[in-house]
Amino acid sequence: MVNRTDIEATCADIVREFSPLQVILFGSYAYGTPTEDSDVDLLVVMDISEEQARNQAVAIRQSIPRRFGMDLIVRTPAEIAFRISHNDWFIREIMERGQVIYESADARVGAKSRGRLQCDAV
Repeated sequence: MVNRTDIEATCADIVREFSPLQVILFGSYAYGTPTEDSDVDLLVVMDISEEQARNQAVAIRQSIPRRFGMDLIVRTPAEIAFRISHNDWFIREIMERGQVIYESADARVGAKSRGRLQCDAV
């Protein structure tokens, strides 16, 4: 299984290289149910165009060290707000149950109080 230190190190790499608004851990590692076969699921929120967001996920995967299996998605604040307003259960679950492991001072995505990890970045 993946340890928390490796997740935080990956978060720090993403923050250093790409300056996201938020990095949110979701899925089994966030919900306390990982197994030996679990990968790490991350939502990276970035203030870029939706078109750029699709390519940014690939760029992030190619740029950071591979410490473990990871599913990574990149979305914009506007896309998250739109999907929540249209009852997208997947994004809603991430925003309600996920753990914010990094949040910039100017993050524009509203978040309820959630358990937060510390990502030593910047």
